[in-house]
Amino acid sequence: MMAALRDAWGLFRRNADLTLRLAAPFLFLPTLALGLLVPAPPLPEEDAADGAARAMAWVDSVGNWAGQYGGWYFATYAIGLIGIAALLALHLGGGRLTVGQALNVSLRIAPRFLLAMILVALPVGAGMLLYILPGLYVAGRLLLVGPILLAERRMPALAALARSFALTRGVGLPMAALASCTYLGGMILGQPFILLIDTVQGSGGNPVAIALLQTGAAAVALASGVAQALIALAAYRRLVSR
Repeated sequence: MMAALRDAWGLFRRNADLTLRLAAPFLFLPTLALGLLVPAPPLPEEDAADGAARAMAWVDSVGNWAGQYGGWYFATYAIGLIGIAALLALHLGGGRLTVGQALNVSLRIAPRFLLAMILVALPVGAGMLLYILPGLYVAGRLLLVGPILLAERRMPALAALARSFALTRGVGLPMAALASCTYLGGMILGQPFILLIDTVQGSGGNPVAIALLQTGAAAVALASGVAQALIALAAYRRLVSR
């Protein structure tokens, strides 16, 4: 685990300028725009007496929200994944690719990459609902899917998931620990911004304060996405050569 973290930090230090220049338009700006312009998903009402009625009302409100705004969230998700794929291509190229060439690679692989990441998100999200630990374990076993798709480009999405499970056989717990660095780290670092945004909006909504807080939340998303990509790449390189 610590070796992979050191490798990931080394990757970032060697290409920090290109990494941030590439990641900012795909991970930071869309997240910031989403936070400033699109309402957050509705939460259940706490003062409703009937639990079943409250749940049904919440489901209806989420459905209405998704019909209006869900497309913007999915577009932000897809744009972020294109940036992650380009970031992986840039670092896998070992300095031979320009930013434009890395973007070209990511756009060519984008449909397969997006499908694979959705297939990863489904079991990870389900596991996170089961007391978090199962989700972290699955996230660790599937952490290598992105690097696999970029390094072994002709591999289908489902085969990349199977390949990640095969490469991480016997190191499931260290991989879960690596996944927790970004999954839990991003959640923990982003939570204060979310709570402060809710507080400011509830007290009248100072637009300057909200913009600053949304900028901080977007910066956390940027850091988390870059860290996850580089940690995954560092772990892939170590495991594929063992």
